[in-house]
Amino acid sequence: MRAPVRPGSLAAVPDNGRSLAALLRPLLSRLREQPHVGAAALALLFTYAFFVGPPAWNQNSRLALTRALVEQRAVTIDDWQVTTGDKSFRDGHFHSDKAPGVSLLSTLPYALFVLERRLTGGDLPDVRVAPLDPTLVAADALPEPEDRAPGDALVYNPAQLTALWLCRMFAVSLPTLLAGGLLYLLILGDAPMPTQAQRRRAMAVSLLWLLATPALGYGCALYGHQLTAALLISSVALVVLTAPTLARDPSPRAERGLGLLVGGLLGWAVLAEYTAAVPVAMIVAWIAWRRGWRLALWTAVGGLPWALLLAGYHQWAFGGPLKTGYDFVYLPEFAEGMAVAYGIGRPDPAVAVQLLFGSYRGLFYLSPVLLLAAWGLATRKRAADADSDPLASLRGGDLVLAAGIFAWYLGLNSAYYMWDGGASLGPRHMVPALPFLALGLAVAWDRLPWATLVLGALSCAHMVLITAAGPEAPGYGNPIWAYALPELFAADQPGTATTLGRLLGLPGPLSLLPLGLLWWLLWPFGSKTP
Repeated sequence: MRAPVRPGSLAAVPDNGRSLAALLRPLLSRLREQPHVGAAALALLFTYAFFVGPPAWNQNSRLALTRALVEQRAVTIDDWQVTTGDKSFRDGHFHSDKAPGVSLLSTLPYALFVLERRLTGGDLPDVRVAPLDPTLVAADALPEPEDRAPGDALVYNPAQLTALWLCRMFAVSLPTLLAGGLLYLLILGDAPMPTQAQRRRAMAVSLLWLLATPALGYGCALYGHQLTAALLISSVALVVLTAPTLARDPSPRAERGLGLLVGGLLGWAVLAEYTAAVPVAMIVAWIAWRRGWRLALWTAVGGLPWALLLAGYHQWAFGGPLKTGYDFVYLPEFAEGMAVAYGIGRPDPAVAVQLLFGSYRGLFYLSPVLLLAAWGLATRKRAADADSDPLASLRGGDLVLAAGIFAWYLGLNSAYYMWDGGASLGPRHMVPALPFLALGLAVAWDRLPWATLVLGALSCAHMVLITAAGPEAPGYGNPIWAYALPELFAADQPGTATTLGRLLGLPGPLSLLPLGLLWWLLWPFGSKTP
């Protein structure tokens, strides 16, 4: 006997659920009918577009593979290898050593960028040497990038930054913002007529994840961590949010479509970051527990094409389906560290403490609001009244999954030989776990709203400052006081991280003024919320 359906809930939306589109349509309708969601989405889109990241090694490596695929129909990056130290060398050719998912997604925007450049005669991304010896400049005898001397700097043309910006907006920022919408619905739950408090809670959790954690910095950069985070949380959210509709009107066709979609998202998560393979296996097992083995099997089928694509790329680039770029790392200092088990040993408790609480890379130091998120997950108890439960749509097993994914990434990061991530904004290898930790913010918002707001504001300030400087905080010093703040007051350098404010000619802290002004105009927590 089916449970009665509450009017106005997701399950009561008049759709027969016979296709995947019919299954997802209620989610879009529910999101669009919430007050202030459109204003918040616009402000978030502007925020992520506001920052222009630097041409750093990790990002350049991914862009180099994208350029090779688009411009040369190849996977070798010989023509651009000088722009990155994150590279592999095999059979006389250089390759990106990164998982290919972000680069593959970037081929569409980059192909359009190349087309525009060829039609208008504009420059493609390029780099030149700024020599330390001034006589070379006077004699117009600049060396080639490959022949630069110690102390010489590489200077990138504006097209390099434009290409990086376009690629990460499409491949990282947009998936992140879409995942933020699904997180909003997940926290909002299945209440038929959400109250103002429920809407504010859902909005707060989504905004805090997107603006007050390292999700902001890595959502504004061409890395794989944040894309993986978006894909993992979107998969879990879709499984939970579609449950009411399928419970009301079971449809094998819709269930098959959902499984293939979720499997595709999970498959691409592994394409973006190899370390997502374990959380993906955890999610598939969780799907079997929560929704049954049939959906879990369709999920596995949905991920199979992307596993074959990854194996094909490995065969093409590295000579074997299980060979990766990390088997052929070029720089000796990296190759030595990854020689055994790709640099992964046993989790180190002392390192884990530094990853959470240290002032160098500590997650809770940079984003103290996540302390309340961890507390919220640990202390959450299901309320007798579902409408008063901040996580009413989630079962105990769902939170066990969230905790398990967080524990996996913490343990993995603490076991990695380069646990600090090199030039990094916080513990970057833990970024895919952050939306799962952020679920606990729903509890914190209900129980300690002012503490959550104050710590959220401080966390957001940290993230904005570091994102404006670029997420590659150096491997020394305090990332706020020794890096982000000095960079904010420093003169703008061509070819480095910048913001829309600096491009408009605003100096120092004034460069952040357009961002603050827009949020003031579009602030979603107005007193007139229905």
